[in-house]
Amino acid sequence: MHEWPLLIFTLLVQASVGLTLFTAINAFNRQANSQPLRVALVASCVMGGVGLIASVAHLGYPLNAFNSLRHIASSWLSREIVFAALYLGVLGITTLLALFAKRVVPLLVLLAGLIGLVDVYCMSNIYISASVVTWMHINTFFMFYGSVLILGAVLAMLVLVPHGRNGEMRDLAKLAVAAVGVAVAARLVEQPAYMSFLAQAHTSDVVTFPLQALAAFDALTGVRIAAWCLMAVGAALFALSLRQPRIARGIAMTGSVLLVVSEIMARYAFFSLS
Repeated sequence: MHEWPLLIFTLLVQASVGLTLFTAINAFNRQANSQPLRVALVASCVMGGVGLIASVAHLGYPLNAFNSLRHIASSWLSREIVFAALYLGVLGITTLLALFAKRVVPLLVLLAGLIGLVDVYCMSNIYISASVVTWMHINTFFMFYGSVLILGAVLAMLVLVPHGRNGEMRDLAKLAVAAVGVAVAARLVEQPAYMSFLAQAHTSDVVTFPLQALAAFDALTGVRIAAWCLMAVGAALFALSLRQPRIARGIAMTGSVLLVVSEIMARYAFFSLS
């Protein structure tokens, strides 16, 4: 597995976008505590920046990133680079205002999050358009946007929820649990179609590159099943934290760890092609 930079890039950027969206939702609450909002914005910036650095490292020669911008009209990679830059630019300005002007502008935070969603859309299309059979399916959208919801919810639960007032904290926690539930349920509903697509690819005469992608997918069945199990348990613990207020923090932390590990394992399986 030599695609660690891509694993780091995709997960960190999607986590950043997810946390930015949860921060935007919380920022529109006039009673929200501004300190955790600033912490969340800084965390989003750092994750997005580190992810972008990892993506440049994947190019081998960093200056190749500028060559990628030449084909924005026809290349999803070029579009992804543009929207990633826009996302980090708007998020960076928003974070600087929050840190130095002590002012969190909800509309700017929301704008950054929406640009981030477009960036994830472009990112997904890069892989769907590639000639790798295990990527060429709508499953890639479910995986990437699912990570936005799951990782964003985990980070919101850890960064934003503990500092909210009782009512506000409860509402944000419910939203985080709902986001995880929707992401997991959507992936489960979509999986049969994805597995059917791969079953047909096994018997198809269409040649994709690399040819060992399906073999690698089959070889990592154990990893994928383990990731699904951890995701299901993590989501269940997330939901349980709402019903056990006395030990909610510990349950949410355990669920968060399981969800993050499951995302890493699933992404590892996604990028392992040989």
